[in-house]
Amino acid sequence: MRINDKFNELKKQGKKSLIVYLTAGFPDIMFTENFAVELEKTGVDMIEIGVPFSDPIADGPILQHTNQLSLEKGTNLKSIFSLCERLKARISIPYLLMSYYNPVYQFGIDNFAKECFQTGVSGIIIADLPFEESGPLKDSLKTYGIDLISFLTFTTSERRKEKILKKSSGFIYYISLAGVTGPREQLPERLMDDLKSLKEISHTPVAVGFGISYAAQVKEIKKYADGVIMGSFVMKEIIDNKIEELKKSLISFREELNGESK
Repeated sequence: MRINDKFNELKKQGKKSLIVYLTAGFPDIMFTENFAVELEKTGVDMIEIGVPFSDPIADGPILQHTNQLSLEKGTNLKSIFSLCERLKARISIPYLLMSYYNPVYQFGIDNFAKECFQTGVSGIIIADLPFEESGPLKDSLKTYGIDLISFLTFTTSERRKEKILKKSSGFIYYISLAGVTGPREQLPERLMDDLKSLKEISHTPVAVGFGISYAAQVKEIKKYADGVIMGSFVMKEIIDNKIEELKKSLISFREELNGESK
């Protein structure tokens, strides 16, 4: 399923998107595959599959830890594409790859785009690829109808924001705070005002990530965003082997996101 198809489907239902990140290969590649199936059953709308990297500069301690342990087990793009190929037959929700640029560049941009298409990947997020340098990858992915997700944050200038919005597809990944990933007790006070302003000018759905780990945060964000992204919270629960508790939490977040909580 294409990302925009999922957002359109949710919009018709009056719902918002719950997007969950998993580090591929942590604790092992079969867990990633099987848990992705479980996530769809809990009502998760999209899955980000993280490509482990040796220097994940945008990630906090939790994701650094899962990246390192996954790499030690030999996880790479080849094994992740095999995982994605299997997911084609097991889940119907969109799944994306979240990577740093070096593994993609080493794999070869055109080869990467082709493999994404053949294995059912709907979108790509590259944490360290500036918008100004994203043209070659974006063009190659566009050939196969795959979205390259753009980032925005409160530090983005208005002029640059206009350029990014004009070229955006899939959804806008709005980074809620300055710094790296990881659960936060509180999100910046200006976040809601920023999201409200962004939604007034964006024709692309907006999903908020970084720091989200509480239902109260979801309750506020849903007023102005089209979805929330949860990563470090999810991976910390997996590290602690709290799988059943995690699934219950995600169901609760989904209900809060869509006004279904009691």
